[in-house]
Parts: sequence; C-alpha cells; structure tokens
Amino acid sequence: MPKTGKGLVEYAKAQLGKPYWYGTFGQAASKPLYNEKKGQYPSHYKWEYAGELEKVHDCGGLIKGYLWCDSPEDNTPKYNAAQDISANQMRDACTKSGDIFSIPEVPGVLVFKPGHVGVYIGGGEVIEARGHSYGVVKTKLSERGWTRWGYCHLLSYEEAAPAKEKTTTLSLPVLKRGAKKDSVKAMQLLLLGYGFTMESYGADGSFGGATERALKAYQAATGLVADGICGPKTWAKLLGV
Repeated sequence: MPKTGKGLVEYAKAQLGKPYWYGTFGQAASKPLYNEKKGQYPSHYKWEYAGELEKVHDCGGLIKGYLWCDSPEDNTPKYNAAQDISANQMRDACTKSGDIFSIPEVPGVLVFKPGHVGVYIGGGEVIEARGHSYGVVKTKLSERGWTRWGYCHLLSYEEAAPAKEKTTTLSLPVLKRGAKKDSVKAMQLLLLGYGFTMESYGADGSFGGATERALKAYQAATGLVADGICGPKTWAKLLGV
C-alpha cells in the first residue's frame, strides 16, 4: 500500500500521548528495548524504565514508524536502512520545501527546525514526538520555532498540485531581551548558522545580553535597524524570505 501524507497524519494522531524514546520508530516499549537504546545513547536515557508497554518513537521515528509499520497499532516495524535518516537529512531530501512562512495547507507536510521534525496536520497544528518529558503531542505551528517545511521524499501527496494548494499564514513572535521560548532557540540557531555567536551561552532558548548583542550585530551587518528586537523584517532576513 502506498504511503501518503494523509496516512502519516492518521498514524501520528494515533500516537498522541504515547512516550518519546530516543532512537525508536514504533517498537513496543520493553525493558530489553530500553537497555538496548540506553547502551546506544546513554546521554538520552538518564531516566529509569517504568514498565511502559506502548509504542515509542523519537521525532524522526514518528515518520519512520508510519513507513515501516503495517498499521498505527502495529509495533513490529520492518526496519529499512536506506530510509533510516536523521531529521536534518529528511529536510534535505524533501522533494519540495520552503521557509515556514510559505507552508501549504497540505496534511502530512513535514516541518523542521535544526535537529527536529514534526508532522503538519492542517489548521495550524503539528504533531511531534517532542522529547522524553512530553511524549507525542499536538502543538501550534506558530509556537514552536519551526523554520522550514517540506514534502517528504518517501510519501505521496494527493493535494500537492499547485492549483490545489492553499498557503497557511504564519506570524512568528516578536522576540526581545527577556524572552524564553522555543522560537528564541530557533532564532539563535539561525544566528549561529550565519556566524553570529552568543558567546559562551550558545542556543539555550533564553534571550539575554549575549543574544541581544549577536542579533544587533547581525542586523547591522544585513542593513536592518540594529534594535536587538527580532520582528517580522528580521525573521524574514534570517529565514531568507
């Protein structure tokens, strides 16, 4: 059976509320699986197994689970090494993509920020395997700092014809010193990509003095008003719109 964007949405919806385990893709949680993954990724498994039995995924594993499982309930995914790629590799392999401001209203489109991927389900909402503290959750597209969208190269999209596409309007938040949210981290990662560092702090999701200085330097270098506030014009420049 062909794998589709709509099918991915239905699969993702069926996983809501289930646990996040790094390095997994739809297997049933178990003590042996926990031990295996803890051996592979010790820094991601500093918590103890609590007896979970549900299906588990990480962010990219949510897409792989759909590709490799026969149904949303199937917990015996058929591993495919050729499709086992990271979130960033998924982004780079998309057949069509763009900055997040131009995301089409097409169910199953993938959304990205550095090192992370989610599934756009339409109506301004995303399902993502967010992390161990959250599990698989539904979030607002505008609230999580997504920077890119793309058509997964392993899926077909019935609505993908340009005449049938609708564009979702997305307003990213205005950020200034004192802000602490995922969109701050996304902005910081973009600044780092352009060579503007936050000194020793890195992309920590906190808009402090180092981030303000980096942003002002970027704004000055790109002809923007160097006010240290990330508004629509600065977002557009960072995202290459």
